[in-house]
Amino acid sequence: MGEFAIRLFVLSLLLFVFGAFSALCFNRRTKWANVLAHCSSFLGGLFGATTAALVLSTKQPIIVTAWTIVSDVVLRLKVDMLSAYFLFVISFITIAVSIYSLGYVTEYYGKKPIGLLGSGLNLFVLSMIAVVTVDHSVSFLIAWELMSLLSFFLVMVEHEKAETRKAGYVYVVMTHFGTVFIILSFLTLFFFTKKLDFSSFTQTATRFPDYVKNIIFLLSLIGFGTKAGMIPLHVWLPRAHPAAPSHVSALMSAVMIKTAIYGLLRVNYDFLKGGATWWGAVVLGIGVLSAVLGILFGVAENDIKRFLAFSSAENIGIIFMGLGASLLFRSYHEPLLGALALTALLYHVLNHAVFKGLLFMGAGSVLYATHTKNINELGGLIRRMPWTAVLFLIGGMSLAAFPPLNGFMSEWATFQSLLHLSFSLDHPIWKTVGGLLAAALGLTGAFVAGSVVKHFGTAFLALPRTSHAAKATEVPLAMRIGMVVLACGTVVFGVWPGLVLGMTNQIVESYFHQSVTGRAMLYIPFHRSVESISLGWMGMIFLALFLLLIALLRVLVGKSNNRYDETWNCGTPLVQTMEYTGTSYSHPVLMIFKRLYGIERKVEVHGEYAYYPKRIRHRLKTEAIIETKLYRPLILGTVWLSQRLRAIQSGNLQSYLAYMIITLVVLLLWIR
Repeated sequence: MGEFAIRLFVLSLLLFVFGAFSALCFNRRTKWANVLAHCSSFLGGLFGATTAALVLSTKQPIIVTAWTIVSDVVLRLKVDMLSAYFLFVISFITIAVSIYSLGYVTEYYGKKPIGLLGSGLNLFVLSMIAVVTVDHSVSFLIAWELMSLLSFFLVMVEHEKAETRKAGYVYVVMTHFGTVFIILSFLTLFFFTKKLDFSSFTQTATRFPDYVKNIIFLLSLIGFGTKAGMIPLHVWLPRAHPAAPSHVSALMSAVMIKTAIYGLLRVNYDFLKGGATWWGAVVLGIGVLSAVLGILFGVAENDIKRFLAFSSAENIGIIFMGLGASLLFRSYHEPLLGALALTALLYHVLNHAVFKGLLFMGAGSVLYATHTKNINELGGLIRRMPWTAVLFLIGGMSLAAFPPLNGFMSEWATFQSLLHLSFSLDHPIWKTVGGLLAAALGLTGAFVAGSVVKHFGTAFLALPRTSHAAKATEVPLAMRIGMVVLACGTVVFGVWPGLVLGMTNQIVESYFHQSVTGRAMLYIPFHRSVESISLGWMGMIFLALFLLLIALLRVLVGKSNNRYDETWNCGTPLVQTMEYTGTSYSHPVLMIFKRLYGIERKVEVHGEYAYYPKRIRHRLKTEAIIETKLYRPLILGTVWLSQRLRAIQSGNLQSYLAYMIITLVVLLLWIR
């Protein structure tokens, strides 16, 4: 079985390579380039998912050695339990995106080189697979850099637009900012181990001094957190995702940011073997900040792809909550609770990939049909695009954690973990903080549900507001099939959590020597007892009461005599200007949190009489407060410092010799 898995894995990699080069060869034959690129990525994803399933089911890691780059740097791909799980997530989303792309890229026929776009997609997926499977720090950094650069070029596909160029520049700066910290964390590991491979890091982890572990933890958190999009290092995310083509956005949001979660797990659990209690507290704090602020920023958005980008920051916050709780329970020597929190984290990695990929493809379908992402310019699409409307609604319900879809199960497990901070830890601080964190997660869910209602209702319900929406038609079959694949995933992974737990348990057992069953996921926890109240029985009771209520109403009231007719509007016809817009829907939230949004509000009344104006203009402008209050001062300070440092570039040879002598003296004193 091991040899068979290796062959499947190698075949998967070769298919991505074939898809990349064949698309380039047929760059001038658009249809051939489209079919070759995306059929190859589909098969590569299929074989990759099969490989991951085999590794997880047999518990036998596979190793593929490609070549020796230099004496101590070997390009070797190792698929262990953790790598296999992330390989499955990447491959499963790639399958759906490849089908979807066959239809979506037809929008670029005659506008962009389809061969280059298809080649970039294959190489991008290949780089993500390399990131989660290489077992050497140098090859990891090479794969990480390739992933960053390839995603940058894919973001810049529509480079003729000024906002796209700005988004690409911000993205490439931020991703390299994070890479610097990742390099520093690996250099620190190398300094104490004198080795560069992951196995050496793992074997010497217990001998690291505490201060070294703390430094590595902080460096990796900043480095990988930047790629994950944690707040306040998220500024690239709401720019890059809307600017990229929608099938690329689906891959970036669904799986690329999850490679950062893989990196954090590898460093914290393999290289460092856990750490101090404050590690978990810091990650929990970042998680709740990202979750709450991410969705609050998303509520204000009328650009459907920007909303989904902010929602990704919110879901990364939920994943960070699971990671923080897991690290915290590990520091308190609570293996069962640590296993539950780690399971919640891993479960949500897959679930978010599935429903966020579905939502970005749904947003891409709306853009494909209407050529706009602004929900205030849409409306009435449910009659013109019924398949897209239903599939987008399924993704939105999963995003809002509505049972029985998959988003509910992983958020429920995270909620359990946060409750256990209060019920199962004896420290008085955590008894209070755990409840507050659980309440914050609940508040986040409420805002997410409101945001889904806003975007679905404004875009798909009521009357078309513009000619773009009125003339919209359903998207091609390939795009619908791609969305159906992920919509089925939201149902399957929600109704049958045991399928996912069968994969996550292989990882959880290796770190905590505990397993979490599907049955345990359905219980409400109370002080070390996870079997006090069964959610399944509660659901059956509520269903029975609901059916009984319907029966009583039918007996007491009788059959409904409702008659459907045109909506009464005081005798005047309904027009589009009477509809709620996205801005008006979210206006109360904007006013409540106006300090957070930095709102500038202006009302202009035109007319002879104050109480009977002819026209009222209401302008509401929000400000990216984190960028203006945090990043703008940093940028201005950096520019000021750079201008001051220019003074040392005098052009005087004697001055440069003096700098060299001073540097040499300092280094000699340091060595001494």
